[in-house]
This record gives sequence, structure tokens and C-alpha cells, in this order.
Amino acid sequence: MRRYLLLGLLLASITAQAATSLRVGDKVLTIGDSAAYVQQLMGPPTVRTYLHRTDGSLTDDQVSRGEQWQYVQDNKIEIITIVNGKVTDFQTQYH
Repeated sequence: MRRYLLLGLLLASITAQAATSLRVGDKVLTIGDSAAYVQQLMGPPTVRTYLHRTDGSLTDDQVSRGEQWQYVQDNKIEIITIVNGKVTDFQTQYH
């Protein structure tokens, strides 16, 4: 029984780690890395979307609201959210 519990905890920790990092070739991007480092590893984004306030208005703090950068890699789209110049989230969409 302990073996199964240990295996479950190990799998859960691997899953949690995967959600906070993104492999790019032989390098790894992690939450908190700079936008400059993202561009150094991946180049300019294919699509850049600005995150707006929920009421749809544009504000001076638009940069602090963030951006989502999209990169196409190996039949999937990697979406990297940047807020205040730092990576805050990774999402993968398969197509």
C-alpha cells in the first residue's frame, strides 16, 4: 500500500512541475523568467494578444494586465502569458 501512495505522490509532483515549466530544445523556461529570455529562446511570438480589463476598456496599465504570446511548435500551440515582463503561465493547445 505504501508503494502505491509513494507512486501517486511522485506522479503528482511530476505533473505539478510540468505545469510550471516549458522545455525549449535543451533549455527550460519557468514561471518567473523574463520576457527577454522567452524571446532569446523562442524568438518573436507568432501571435501577440493583449489582455484587457473585463469591461473591454483599454487602460494605461495595459502592460501590467499582460500579454499572451503564441508559438507554433510540433503540431501544437504554446501560449505563454507575460505580466509585468515576467512569465506567469504556460498553456498548450493541440491541433
